[in-house]
Amino acid sequence: MDTPEAIRIKSFGIASDESSQAYLFQRVWGKLGKFAREIQGLEVRLKQLGWVGGEPQVSCTLSVTLAGGGQVAVERSALGPREAFDHAMGVAERMVRQSLQRLRHR
Repeated sequence: MDTPEAIRIKSFGIASDESSQAYLFQRVWGKLGKFAREIQGLEVRLKQLGWVGGEPQVSCTLSVTLAGGGQVAVERSALGPREAFDHAMGVAERMVRQSLQRLRHR
């Protein structure tokens, strides 16, 4: 994850403007940057599921490929893309940490 090319963000009709993309990159680097040497790739997918009370219901899927053969996948949904992303990012950070600890203790 040394270069931004290792991070792929796919948005399907939401969070595709530059400020949203910058926010997602900053949060990814802030949460997972400490594991950069152990991460080979990361993909964020945001998809609008529908509408609830005038707000978009959004699904965020994060897939992290770890050096050493591990992979972490998290999917969370919420009202709004940032909320879904933030929730998934928090879970992914914990799962990446746990997976790396398991890989180190093999």
